[in-house]
Amino acid sequence: MIPRRLDKFLADATALSRRQIKRAWEAGRIDVQPAAEPWPDDYQPWSLIFEDDRVLLDGEPVAPVAPTEYFALHKPSGVLSTADNPQNRDCLKPWLAELPDPVFPVGRLDLPTTGFLLLTDDGDLCFCLLRPRFHVEKEYHLTVRGAVEAGDPRLATLEEGVDIGDGKPPATALRTAIVDSTSDTSLLSVVVDEGRHRMVRRMARGAGLKLEHLHRPRIGPVKMGDLDPGETRRLTDEEVDAMWQACGGRDAAKKRQIAALRRHAEKWRTQQRPHLRLERYLAQNPRAIISSDNAQATLGES
Repeated sequence: MIPRRLDKFLADATALSRRQIKRAWEAGRIDVQPAAEPWPDDYQPWSLIFEDDRVLLDGEPVAPVAPTEYFALHKPSGVLSTADNPQNRDCLKPWLAELPDPVFPVGRLDLPTTGFLLLTDDGDLCFCLLRPRFHVEKEYHLTVRGAVEAGDPRLATLEEGVDIGDGKPPATALRTAIVDSTSDTSLLSVVVDEGRHRMVRRMARGAGLKLEHLHRPRIGPVKMGDLDPGETRRLTDEEVDAMWQACGGRDAAKKRQIAALRRHAEKWRTQQRPHLRLERYLAQNPRAIISSDNAQATLGES
């Protein structure tokens, strides 16, 4: 096991969310029994846990499990992309209750948007899919009012970039295409590699398109498939592999984790309080030693 933060360890070992882990820590429900001298002496949620340490939740030992669950859900309109809702609004709770723990949604589709929502227990894949630096494509189908023909300047506006008012650079479509068009409505395909809040809706508005419905049929190379609203299906092994390849591969994810550890080790060394267990781990795992240039490039993605 690559050393990981205590809160990440617990997220990989239990069905608890990060917020629930924080509350459990504050309530004294979490205990760490280190196999060697701890650093620092008092553990915190951000302290590193090593493979031979014991972590207890409510007195019972827990350990990370390898992710195995990957599902596509056709999210219906009117359903919040959250695991629970204190106001008793429609959310993902009924679907998650029927799937293995600790499956969770990757990202969100806003309330009226339908389409592919990935449900998984793979936190590392979730991290990659949600960060724009990995450039994983998401395709959206926009049903808009009126005819849209080839050469329509509104499509060019989407590809050139639209200021959506969030203080960031213009949001840009990688590609646009006309799927179908009549005098009344048109169906457009818009591919992006970011996931800002209500981004595609705001892009459509900024380009002068009258959006009637928004649907996501694809994440990366994987299509949702022929699912009715509310239906789920398990992804195939080939689809999971393809999703990982779109993120750069599993090995690249491990390198990013190691690079982050190297950065912490160097920082603590500079502060003259080296983390002796981490230093030993890096020294005893030659494959974890990468060049400074590669480490810095990878650290920017962690």
